Amino acid sequence: MPRPVSDGSRLRAGVASVDGAQAAYLSVGGGGVPVLLLHGFAGDRLTWQFNLSALSARRRSVAVDLPGHGGSTPDVGRGLVTDFAPWLVGFLDALELPRVHLVGHSMGGYVGRELARLAPDRVASLTLLASAGLGTPFDLGFLRRAVAPDDVAEARACAERLFAGPSPLIPRFAEVLHAQGADPVRRAALERIIELSFADHADGGPPVDWGAYPMPIQVLWGRADRIIPLPPPDRLPPGAPFLVFDNAGHLPHIEAASPVTLAIRSFLDRCDDTFPAS
Repeated sequence: MPRPVSDGSRLRAGVASVDGAQAAYLSVGGGGVPVLLLHGFAGDRLTWQFNLSALSARRRSVAVDLPGHGGSTPDVGRGLVTDFAPWLVGFLDALELPRVHLVGHSMGGYVGRELARLAPDRVASLTLLASAGLGTPFDLGFLRRAVAPDDVAEARACAERLFAGPSPLIPRFAEVLHAQGADPVRRAALERIIELSFADHADGGPPVDWGAYPMPIQVLWGRADRIIPLPPPDRLPPGAPFLVFDNAGHLPHIEAASPVTLAIRSFLDRCDDTFPAS
Protein backbone atom coordinates (compact mmCIF):
# COMPACT_ATOMS: atom_id res chain seq x y z
CA MET A 1 0.00 0.00 0.00
CA PRO A 2 1.43 3.43 -0.88
CA ARG A 3 2.32 5.70 2.04
CA PRO A 4 1.74 9.36 1.14
CA VAL A 5 4.37 11.42 2.92
CA SER A 6 4.96 15.15 3.07
CA ASP A 7 7.81 16.64 1.08
CA GLY A 8 9.47 19.54 2.88
CA SER A 9 6.96 22.26 3.69
CA ARG A 10 4.37 20.96 1.24
CA LEU A 11 1.10 19.90 2.86
CA ARG A 12 -0.17 16.58 1.59
CA ALA A 13 -3.34 14.60 2.15
CA GLY A 14 -3.11 10.85 2.58
CA VAL A 15 -5.23 7.82 3.35
CA ALA A 16 -3.86 4.88 5.34
CA SER A 17 -5.47 1.51 5.93
CA VAL A 18 -6.16 0.50 9.54
CA ASP A 19 -7.76 -2.93 9.99
CA GLY A 20 -9.05 -2.71 6.44
CA ALA A 21 -10.71 0.69 6.96
CA GLN A 22 -9.49 4.08 5.86
CA ALA A 23 -7.77 6.68 8.00
CA ALA A 24 -7.55 10.11 6.37
CA TYR A 25 -4.77 12.45 7.37
CA LEU A 26 -2.72 15.53 6.51
CA SER A 27 1.06 15.58 6.71
CA VAL A 28 3.70 18.28 6.40
CA GLY A 29 7.43 18.42 7.06
CA GLY A 30 9.88 15.68 7.84
CA GLY A 31 12.57 14.51 10.22
CA GLY A 32 12.74 14.61 13.99
CA VAL A 33 10.25 12.97 16.31
CA PRO A 34 6.90 13.54 14.53
CA VAL A 35 3.90 15.16 16.18
CA LEU A 36 0.44 13.61 15.83
CA LEU A 37 -2.51 15.99 16.19
CA LEU A 38 -5.88 14.64 17.37
CA HIS A 39 -8.99 16.77 16.84
CA GLY A 40 -11.99 17.15 19.11
CA PHE A 41 -15.49 15.69 18.98
CA ALA A 42 -17.35 16.50 15.73
CA GLY A 43 -14.19 18.08 14.32
CA ASP A 44 -11.63 16.80 11.85
CA ARG A 45 -8.01 17.17 10.72
CA LEU A 46 -8.75 20.60 9.18
CA THR A 47 -9.18 22.13 12.63
CA TRP A 48 -5.36 22.05 12.80
CA GLN A 49 -4.89 24.09 9.63
CA PHE A 50 -3.58 27.10 11.61
CA ASN A 51 -0.96 25.01 13.43
CA LEU A 52 0.34 22.27 11.12
CA SER A 53 2.92 24.18 9.09
CA ALA A 54 4.35 26.10 12.05
CA LEU A 55 4.80 22.86 14.00
CA SER A 56 6.76 21.27 11.15
CA ALA A 57 9.91 23.39 11.58
CA ARG A 58 11.81 20.55 13.29
CA ARG A 59 9.57 17.56 12.67
CA ARG A 60 6.93 15.92 10.55
CA SER A 61 3.45 17.02 11.61
CA VAL A 62 0.45 14.76 11.02
CA ALA A 63 -3.25 15.42 11.67
CA VAL A 64 -5.57 12.40 11.42
CA ASP A 65 -9.35 12.07 11.27
CA LEU A 66 -10.52 9.81 14.10
CA PRO A 67 -13.19 7.14 13.38
CA GLY A 68 -16.62 8.64 12.71
CA HIS A 69 -15.05 11.94 11.69
CA GLY A 70 -13.89 13.60 8.46
CA GLY A 71 -12.64 11.24 5.77
CA SER A 72 -11.89 8.29 8.05
CA THR A 73 -14.06 5.22 8.54
CA PRO A 74 -17.60 6.00 9.76
CA ASP A 75 -17.50 2.86 11.92
CA VAL A 76 -17.10 3.83 15.59
CA GLY A 77 -17.57 0.27 16.83
CA ARG A 78 -18.97 0.21 20.34
CA GLY A 79 -18.89 3.99 20.48
CA LEU A 80 -16.16 4.00 23.12
CA VAL A 81 -13.44 6.55 22.43
CA THR A 82 -11.04 4.38 24.42
CA ASP A 83 -11.21 1.97 21.46
CA PHE A 84 -9.70 4.69 19.27
CA ALA A 85 -6.34 4.20 21.04
CA PRO A 86 -5.56 0.76 19.55
CA TRP A 87 -6.89 2.09 16.23
CA LEU A 88 -4.23 4.81 16.46
CA VAL A 89 -1.54 2.23 17.14
CA GLY A 90 -2.56 0.68 13.82
CA PHE A 91 -2.39 4.10 12.19
CA LEU A 92 1.13 4.72 13.51
CA ASP A 93 2.16 1.30 12.23
CA ALA A 94 0.67 2.04 8.80
CA LEU A 95 2.71 5.25 8.56
CA GLU A 96 5.77 3.52 10.05
CA LEU A 97 5.97 6.02 12.92
CA PRO A 98 7.56 4.23 15.87
CA ARG A 99 7.26 7.16 18.29
CA VAL A 100 5.42 10.49 18.22
CA HIS A 101 4.61 13.53 20.28
CA LEU A 102 0.85 13.63 20.87
CA VAL A 103 -1.29 16.78 20.86
CA GLY A 104 -4.98 16.21 21.57
CA HIS A 105 -7.82 18.72 21.65
CA SER A 106 -10.96 18.00 23.71
CA MET A 107 -11.98 14.42 22.82
CA GLY A 108 -8.62 14.11 21.07
CA GLY A 109 -6.94 14.76 24.41
CA TYR A 110 -8.92 11.91 25.94
CA VAL A 111 -7.94 9.62 23.07
CA GLY A 112 -4.31 10.75 23.21
CA ARG A 113 -4.13 10.04 26.93
CA GLU A 114 -5.53 6.55 26.33
CA LEU A 115 -2.93 5.92 23.64
CA ALA A 116 -0.17 7.12 25.99
CA ARG A 117 -1.43 4.71 28.65
CA LEU A 118 -1.81 1.81 26.20
CA ALA A 119 1.51 2.24 24.40
CA PRO A 120 3.78 4.58 26.42
CA ASP A 121 6.80 3.51 24.36
CA ARG A 122 5.15 5.08 21.29
CA VAL A 123 4.55 8.48 22.94
CA ALA A 124 7.40 10.97 23.44
CA SER A 125 5.22 13.62 25.09
CA LEU A 126 1.58 14.49 25.63
CA THR A 127 -0.02 17.91 25.16
CA LEU A 128 -3.63 18.15 26.37
CA LEU A 129 -5.57 21.04 24.90
CA ALA A 130 -8.96 21.77 26.56
CA SER A 131 -9.01 18.05 27.16
CA ALA A 132 -11.94 15.78 27.88
CA GLY A 133 -11.46 12.78 30.13
CA LEU A 134 -9.97 14.53 33.17
CA GLY A 135 -13.02 13.75 35.29
CA THR A 136 -14.33 17.33 35.26
CA PRO A 137 -17.88 18.42 34.32
CA PHE A 138 -18.69 19.44 30.75
CA ASP A 139 -21.66 20.65 28.71
CA LEU A 140 -23.38 17.44 27.59
CA GLY A 141 -26.40 19.34 26.28
CA PHE A 142 -24.13 21.25 23.92
CA LEU A 143 -22.76 18.02 22.44
CA ARG A 144 -26.25 16.69 21.79
CA ARG A 145 -27.38 19.93 20.14
CA ALA A 146 -24.20 20.26 18.09
CA VAL A 147 -24.59 16.89 16.34
CA ALA A 148 -28.31 17.34 15.62
CA PRO A 149 -29.13 21.05 15.24
CA ASP A 150 -32.74 21.69 14.24
CA ASP A 151 -31.76 24.36 11.72
CA VAL A 152 -28.98 26.69 10.62
CA ALA A 153 -29.78 29.12 13.43
CA GLU A 154 -29.24 26.47 16.09
CA ALA A 155 -26.04 25.33 14.36
CA ARG A 156 -24.79 28.92 14.50
CA ALA A 157 -25.66 29.19 18.19
CA CYS A 158 -23.62 26.04 18.82
CA ALA A 159 -20.71 27.38 16.78
CA GLU A 160 -20.78 30.66 18.71
CA ARG A 161 -20.53 28.75 21.99
CA LEU A 162 -17.20 27.28 20.90
CA PHE A 163 -15.58 30.71 20.69
CA ALA A 164 -14.83 33.33 23.34
CA GLY A 165 -16.30 36.09 21.20
CA PRO A 166 -17.17 37.10 17.63
CA SER A 167 -15.15 35.33 14.94
CA PRO A 168 -15.28 35.29 11.14
CA LEU A 169 -15.02 31.49 11.39
CA ILE A 170 -18.36 31.04 13.15
CA PRO A 171 -20.47 30.87 9.94
CA ARG A 172 -18.21 28.17 8.52
CA PHE A 173 -18.36 26.13 11.72
CA ALA A 174 -22.14 26.48 11.68
CA GLU A 175 -22.28 25.18 8.10
CA VAL A 176 -20.20 22.13 9.05
CA LEU A 177 -22.34 21.34 12.10
CA HIS A 178 -25.55 21.68 10.10
CA ALA A 179 -24.20 19.45 7.29
CA GLN A 180 -23.09 16.79 9.79
CA GLY A 181 -26.51 16.78 11.41
CA ALA A 182 -28.12 16.22 8.02
CA ASP A 183 -25.93 13.17 7.33
CA PRO A 184 -27.68 10.19 8.99
CA VAL A 185 -24.55 8.01 9.07
CA ARG A 186 -22.33 10.70 10.57
CA ARG A 187 -25.01 11.80 13.00
CA ALA A 188 -25.63 8.25 14.22
CA ALA A 189 -21.90 7.70 14.79
CA LEU A 190 -21.52 10.91 16.79
CA GLU A 191 -24.64 10.25 18.83
CA ARG A 192 -23.33 6.79 19.66
CA ILE A 193 -20.07 8.26 20.94
CA ILE A 194 -21.95 10.76 23.11
CA GLU A 195 -24.16 8.18 24.77
CA LEU A 196 -21.53 5.45 25.19
CA SER A 197 -18.49 7.55 26.06
CA PHE A 198 -19.64 10.83 27.57
CA ALA A 199 -23.19 10.81 28.91
CA ASP A 200 -22.44 9.05 32.20
CA HIS A 201 -19.69 11.50 33.17
CA ALA A 202 -21.16 14.90 32.31
CA ASP A 203 -21.15 15.91 35.98
CA GLY A 204 -17.66 14.58 36.58
CA GLY A 205 -15.84 11.28 36.67
CA PRO A 206 -12.95 9.55 38.40
CA PRO A 207 -9.60 11.35 38.50
CA VAL A 208 -6.78 10.29 36.22
CA ASP A 209 -3.97 8.17 37.65
CA TRP A 210 -1.15 10.33 36.35
CA GLY A 211 1.41 7.87 37.69
CA ALA A 212 0.64 5.69 34.67
CA TYR A 213 2.14 8.29 32.31
CA PRO A 214 5.95 8.39 32.25
CA MET A 215 6.23 10.90 29.40
CA PRO A 216 6.37 14.73 29.79
CA ILE A 217 2.90 16.32 29.83
CA GLN A 218 1.65 19.85 29.40
CA VAL A 219 -1.89 21.22 29.60
CA LEU A 220 -3.28 24.19 27.63
CA TRP A 221 -6.71 25.80 28.01
CA GLY A 222 -8.81 28.76 26.90
CA ARG A 223 -9.87 30.91 29.84
CA ALA A 224 -13.36 31.46 28.36
CA ASP A 225 -14.05 27.78 27.60
CA ARG A 226 -17.80 27.20 27.98
CA ILE A 227 -17.76 23.54 26.91
CA ILE A 228 -15.14 22.14 29.30
CA PRO A 229 -14.40 24.84 31.88
CA LEU A 230 -10.95 25.26 33.41
CA PRO A 231 -10.09 22.19 35.51
CA PRO A 232 -9.20 22.51 39.21
CA PRO A 233 -5.55 21.94 40.12
CA ASP A 234 -6.23 18.52 41.67
CA ARG A 235 -7.31 17.15 38.27
CA LEU A 236 -4.09 18.15 36.51
CA PRO A 237 -0.87 16.11 36.20
CA PRO A 238 1.39 17.10 39.13
CA GLY A 239 4.15 19.48 38.14
CA ALA A 240 3.06 19.72 34.51
CA PRO A 241 3.04 23.12 32.79
CA PHE A 242 -0.50 24.55 32.72
CA LEU A 243 -0.97 27.49 30.35
CA VAL A 244 -4.22 29.44 30.15
CA PHE A 245 -4.91 31.69 27.15
CA ASP A 246 -7.03 34.81 27.55
CA ASN A 247 -9.70 35.69 24.99
CA ALA A 248 -9.98 32.06 23.91
CA GLY A 249 -12.81 29.59 24.37
CA HIS A 250 -12.93 25.87 23.58
CA LEU A 251 -10.79 26.31 20.45
CA PRO A 252 -7.62 28.04 21.69
CA HIS A 253 -5.53 26.51 18.88
CA ILE A 254 -7.74 28.47 16.49
CA GLU A 255 -8.61 31.63 18.44
CA ALA A 256 -5.08 32.03 19.82
CA ALA A 257 -3.30 30.08 17.11
CA SER A 258 0.09 31.83 17.28
CA PRO A 259 0.72 31.69 21.06
CA VAL A 260 -0.75 28.19 21.37
CA THR A 261 1.35 26.87 18.48
CA LEU A 262 4.44 28.51 19.97
CA ALA A 263 3.72 26.87 23.35
CA ILE A 264 3.34 23.47 21.70
CA ARG A 265 6.42 23.83 19.54
CA SER A 266 8.58 25.06 22.43
CA PHE A 267 7.46 22.16 24.61
CA LEU A 268 8.19 19.58 21.92
CA ASP A 269 11.61 21.10 21.25
CA ARG A 270 12.47 21.04 24.97
CA CYS A 271 11.37 17.41 25.18
CA ASP A 272 13.55 16.49 22.22
CA ASP A 273 16.55 18.36 23.64
CA THR A 274 16.10 16.82 27.10
CA PHE A 275 15.13 13.31 26.00
CA PRO A 276 16.71 12.85 22.55
CA ALA A 277 15.57 9.88 20.49
CA SER A 278 17.82 6.88 20.90
